[in-house]
Amino acid sequence: MKESLNFPSLYYKIAEVIKPSRAYLVGGAVRDLLLKKEIHDLDFALPEGTISTAKKIADRLKGDFFILDKERQTARVILQPESDPRLVVDFTTFQGDSIEEDLQTRDFTITSMAIDIHQEDQIIDPCQGAQDLKDGLIRSTSTHALRDDPLRGIRAVRMAAQFGFLILPDTKEQIRKTAKHLSEASPERIRDEIFRILDGPHQGTALQALQILGLYPQVITNPYTPEQAATIRHLEALWSLLREEHNQETAANWAFGLVAHRLGRYRKEIQLHLDYQPVVGRTIYQLSFLDVLLSVSVRLVKDPKQKNNSQYSSPAENLHLSNQEHERLKNGNNAGKAFRHLTDMGETLSPLTIYQYFREFSDAGVEGIFLALAGYLAVENQAIQQTGWMNQLNTARSLLEGWWEKRERWVDPPGLINGNDLQEELGIDPGPEIGRLLEKLREAQVRDNIQTRERAWEYLRQSLETEGLSGQ
Repeated sequence: MKESLNFPSLYYKIAEVIKPSRAYLVGGAVRDLLLKKEIHDLDFALPEGTISTAKKIADRLKGDFFILDKERQTARVILQPESDPRLVVDFTTFQGDSIEEDLQTRDFTITSMAIDIHQEDQIIDPCQGAQDLKDGLIRSTSTHALRDDPLRGIRAVRMAAQFGFLILPDTKEQIRKTAKHLSEASPERIRDEIFRILDGPHQGTALQALQILGLYPQVITNPYTPEQAATIRHLEALWSLLREEHNQETAANWAFGLVAHRLGRYRKEIQLHLDYQPVVGRTIYQLSFLDVLLSVSVRLVKDPKQKNNSQYSSPAENLHLSNQEHERLKNGNNAGKAFRHLTDMGETLSPLTIYQYFREFSDAGVEGIFLALAGYLAVENQAIQQTGWMNQLNTARSLLEGWWEKRERWVDPPGLINGNDLQEELGIDPGPEIGRLLEKLREAQVRDNIQTRERAWEYLRQSLETEGLSGQ
């Protein structure tokens, strides 16, 4: 096949190493090649020797090597070259005696095509996947394809949303019948497929399809409410508007036009924030949608005292998330509730209020802002008034200004005095009192704009005197 086609540059290095093998490029890479889309993963099928071949690739190209299933002889290599994007390369053994038999055991026709690395100008297509690709159809390869692996139902929904394709009625019926068997798949595989959906596009459409096909309740025990569906749609629109330089269609809506006007200056910072990966391969962008799904009620409570008793469902049990991700989701959820309380107060935020917000929620406070904005749009719907929406955006603007523009003054003031200083100068014993006084000083730095060590000592001594304590 010609170099002008969209193979990743590493493909040719890999192909050179495995030329002695009877290897075939299969699956999504062939589909994306025909769609002229960028390829991020490569899958190779071999009649034998997959693990040793994968190990050879990892050694030659300095990649990370993993055995995925020793019994089935499947392995993975992750390549991270300096100049090219990260590439995941999987190696599997034929299911059957030939590549044609192997392809007929796969999930959907559009991912059941192959290219012989020795004859790259020919597509092997026993299931007529190229025609279904042309027609925009998702069709199972056989009547038992979904029963063989119920996770394929989620994959069908993801591809339908990703490419704008139609799942054929017979395939939908197979998905419905096998949905109850989804628990047979490993939680890690389910989690990874859900995160691919949350990476977009059209997350709301995909999640609605999961619900209709009976897959959603098998993954997330919380019901998928109309309010959550509306919040997901609005969150999609907000992120789309603020991740791109200009989204004319979205901004034409007056509510989103105000978002672009008030918050558009933070596009670059928002993009970097959303791209952050608490766990490799899973981003804040994806977690923000999951946060909506794992909240029993999207309606944000007005009493901030309730934030620690949040109606919040632990995701770890169903999706095997890390403790770090679980904590991030909980903080984002609670930050959204705190944001709603701030807007209900209807007052201009003081630097101290901004400090206290981010002291409690740190950078999870950023996604909390947008979860709250999306929730507001979902709840208010057509009743939204321009003055109320502007109040929401002004609160968001003040918080983001503090986080990204005035962090040293409003969020993270410099340490003018430390715990050792307090022990030496004021004779205070180590313990909670040290932390209390340092926190009180940080709040004073923000509230009263204390910038020098001398003013800091003056404040602390006056504070101790007011409290009736003796200092040296």
